Amino acid sequence: MNLFQVTNYTNYEVEDFLHDDFFIDWVLKNQPHHQAFWEQWLAENPGRKKTVDQARAIILAIRVNPLTEELTNAEVNAMATNIYQQAIEQYEPAVIKQRFYQTGWFRVAATVILVAGAGFLFFKKYRQPVSSQADPFLQVINHTPKSKLVRMSDGSLAVLKPGSGLKYLRSFHDKREVFLDGEAFFEIHKNPQMPFRVHSHDMVVQVLGTSFTVTSRRNNQNFKVVVNTGKVLVYNQKEVTKEGKRQHEVILTPNQQVTVADKQLSFKKETLAIPLTLSKEMAQKEFTFDNAPLSAVIDRINKDYDVNIEYDKAKLGGISLTISISDRPLDEKVKLICKAINATCQFIDGRIIINGQNPNPIPTN
Repeated sequence: MNLFQVTNYTNYEVEDFLHDDFFIDWVLKNQPHHQAFWEQWLAENPGRKKTVDQARAIILAIRVNPLTEELTNAEVNAMATNIYQQAIEQYEPAVIKQRFYQTGWFRVAATVILVAGAGFLFFKKYRQPVSSQADPFLQVINHTPKSKLVRMSDGSLAVLKPGSGLKYLRSFHDKREVFLDGEAFFEIHKNPQMPFRVHSHDMVVQVLGTSFTVTSRRNNQNFKVVVNTGKVLVYNQKEVTKEGKRQHEVILTPNQQVTVADKQLSFKKETLAIPLTLSKEMAQKEFTFDNAPLSAVIDRINKDYDVNIEYDKAKLGGISLTISISDRPLDEKVKLICKAINATCQFIDGRIIINGQNPNPIPTN
C-alpha cells in the first residue's frame, strides 16, 4: 500500500504505466484497494483517462497459450508488432519518439510471454529480467504551435518551445540530466547536492537553482543562454580534459546572456540593457497584484511564461485577488492562486488546468 501512496502518476505516459507494478496489479487482479485508489485517481485526473485506457488495453491484450517449441527471432518480432497494433491502433502515439514495439523492453517482454504457461500473463514474468533494461529517459517533442510545459520528477519545469525536443531522466536519484534540441525556458528547483545540467549538442549549462532560457538547434550555428535568476555555468563538453578541467567556461548571473558561435567556439558574454521580465527586480512588479481580477493575473502569467492556463473565465475571471507571487516558480504561482480561490489545478500532458470556483477567495499574502 505504501507504494501507491507515494507515487505521483500525474505525468505518467503509457510506457510508465506498463512498468508500474501497482498499476499492473490493478489491471490483472482488480482487488478492492486497487479499484478504490484508481477510481479516485481518475476522478481527480480525468484528463489522464485516455492514457490509462491505452495502457490497460495493452496489458489485457497480451494473453498467450503455452508453446511446445521456441519461436525464431523473426516470429517474436512479428508477434510483438501484431500485439502492439491490435492493442493501441485506435490511439495516437504518445510523445515518445520510438515506437513501443521497437524498444528492447517490449521485445524481451514478448519473448517472455511466448514461453509462459497457459493462463499466465507476461507481467508476472518480466519484472526481474526486464526492469534493469527499461529506458531511464522520457522524451517529449513539441509538435504543436504553442509552448508545452514539462514537469520533471524533482519539480523542475521546462517550457518547451514549438519544434523543440527534451529528453530527461524519469527519476533524478543520482543526477539531474536533460538533453535539449531547440529552445526551452527552465525553472530549476534548488538542490546544492545535485547540480542540474542541460546538454545541448556539445554545450552544457550547469545550475543549482535558477531560471534561464537555452536556445540551440542543429541547423543554427549559434547557441545561446539567457539567465533570469540565479547563476549558471556554461561550457563545451568537448573541451573538458581527462582531469575534468574546462578550457573555456562562462559564468552568468541575472540579466546576462552568452552566445556561442559553433564554428569559432567563441563565447560572447553580454549584460542586457533592459532587465528580463522574470528577473527578480521586474518580477516584483509584474507579479504583485492588489485587488486585481483573476483574469488579469492569469493573463500576466500566460504572457511572461509563454503558457496557456486553462480555466473557466466566465465563472472565475472576475474573482478579485490581492496576492504577491513574484518569488515563486510557475507551478507554485498557480497553486497559490488556486489556494486563494479555493480551486484545484492539474499539470497534465503539457497543460495547466484550473478547476473549481469560489466567489469568496481566501486572502493570500
